[in-house]
Amino acid sequence: MLGFNSKKQYDENIKNPPSDDSCPMVSALFSKNNNLGVNALSLAILDLIDRDQIKCDIDLDGSYDVGKKLTSEDMEVMKKITLRIANKGELKTSQTAAINLLKNMNKNKKFNLKAMAKQTNNSSVANKFEKDFDEFIKALKNENGYDGENYKDILESSKLTGKGKEIKKQWKSFQDYLKSKELTEKYPPQSVEENSMQILYGACFGIEKDALSIRQNNSNLTDFIDKDGYKLLNIIFNNALLNVSEKRKGDGIFYGVNDKYTIPGGG
Repeated sequence: MLGFNSKKQYDENIKNPPSDDSCPMVSALFSKNNNLGVNALSLAILDLIDRDQIKCDIDLDGSYDVGKKLTSEDMEVMKKITLRIANKGELKTSQTAAINLLKNMNKNKKFNLKAMAKQTNNSSVANKFEKDFDEFIKALKNENGYDGENYKDILESSKLTGKGKEIKKQWKSFQDYLKSKELTEKYPPQSVEENSMQILYGACFGIEKDALSIRQNNSNLTDFIDKDGYKLLNIIFNNALLNVSEKRKGDGIFYGVNDKYTIPGGG
């Protein structure tokens, strides 16, 4: 936990994200690698929930944490989390691709996470998911002018530029703020929207539950995070890629697949 005797000095600007880059790009550029994996899709869906483009209904009281291996209890929790696609108005191409992926995967605009998870054990569904996922990644790259090695004046030849390194330091300070009870109490979010935004950025760095623990659970997004929804989405999407009938190599897309989270009932 940060203390105010730290060498770093903070003011109220610490609670402002250092750039307006999209969450998937922030996660890719300023985390452990420069790759866009399934978490980019999960982050896009979190953003759509936050924007009320995807409705989220949760029939579960209290917080929930998924363990190191999926259990029958986890599956029942998934059953109690229902998503309904209600997109209206203009969307980015990548957002439309993410929504279409969910529609194709579930063959419906309304579904619970357990049903979606079970679908990923079907190789034909998994194969379609892979194609839709590729379309999402392609759209995301095109929107951001990202070719896997270069991005704006931040990334060149897969290495952060001087400006990129400086912005990374600023994002690290923002992460410190998101995790610090002391800093959050001193510079709290001033609205429900800002509160949700901060927790969404927390998901970019895998600290969404830490950020939520010192903020209010007062929106559809924060309640979804409270039930470990971000982690569940990553598990579901990774499982789909595990069940693709023809595995690919060398396409430059990092999936981050971890088979310890295989959905029960798979082949």
